[in-house]
Amino acid sequence: MPTFPYTSRQEALKQTFAQLRKSAPARINAGYLRQFDIATANETYILSILRFLGIIDDHGSRRNSESRYLSGSEEVFAVGLEKAVRAAYWQLFDEVSDPFPANRDSLMRWFRRTDKTSALVGQRQATTFLTLAALATPSETGSDHADRQPSPHRAPPAAKRTSSAQSCSAPAKLQISSTTPSVAQSAPTQPDGIGRDAGLSVHIEVNLPANGDAATYDAIFASIKKHLMS
Repeated sequence: MPTFPYTSRQEALKQTFAQLRKSAPARINAGYLRQFDIATANETYILSILRFLGIIDDHGSRRNSESRYLSGSEEVFAVGLEKAVRAAYWQLFDEVSDPFPANRDSLMRWFRRTDKTSALVGQRQATTFLTLAALATPSETGSDHADRQPSPHRAPPAAKRTSSAQSCSAPAKLQISSTTPSVAQSAPTQPDGIGRDAGLSVHIEVNLPANGDAATYDAIFASIKKHLMS
């Protein structure tokens, strides 16, 4: 007979623990499982797992000191079941550094080698162990973990800023000479509240006389070069 228990009905094993967490009677036997339609015709396999974990004795009586975690919170249940699994599978934990995340194939080879079981039994032993390991891992959606969930972070809405470019009401005029046309210079100001270097934009407008001769034009451009480009 194999040392390490197993079942082919993993869902029945989960249902058993779910029911025990609701109500764990003083005596857990095949009749108790049949009452909740759990593991029909396979009750002995489930009971052997409960005995192996130390939850019940050979007569089906619940061992109170070893099974208090069944009625605790999700966190208490997970910690208690993990402790029971580590104690029951001590040989596995001695030989495998951390079998909880191990894959089923490697576990199956270990059970077959250690327990001298067939491929089918070794596979079921590995699957049963992984089911127990999963039950011993607190669910992220459990009540004990609900308070740990961070509240959704919402970025504050971006502040709206309104700015309008201000322009000079009238361009500054620079008179070159009494006979030359006016030169307009404008420098748009920067919008309020924007931290950037001020810039200067100069717009020169030259109105040439329609009846001017070459000498007049030369005088105009000479004056521009003298007063604005020097």
